[in-house]
Amino acid sequence: MPNTIVPANGEALPKIAFDRAAIMNEAHRYARMYAGREWSYTKLLSWGLKAAWKEAKEGKTAAQRRADAIRAEIDALQYKTLRYDTVAMRRHLETELAALAA
Repeated sequence: MPNTIVPANGEALPKIAFDRAAIMNEAHRYARMYAGREWSYTKLLSWGLKAAWKEAKEGKTAAQRRADAIRAEIDALQYKTLRYDTVAMRRHLETELAALAA
């Protein structure tokens, strides 16, 4: 959450508008995706709302989130054992990252 300075003269803070319909649709998509498991639909919807609001407040697009995940995977490659061919994995991830950037 941004560090916002509160005006001393009591003016209202600027409000950030969120697309609440899109957030609710994303929460329902999440709940439907995991439906049929041991959890109730209300619990899944609750988790979906939490995840959707978190994503909305971050302000990142799906491509930006994927690029961040790819960068994290590339960084994690240095901790793999020598059993794995990390050069090929790194090349594949860097190609995917370049495709996202284009």
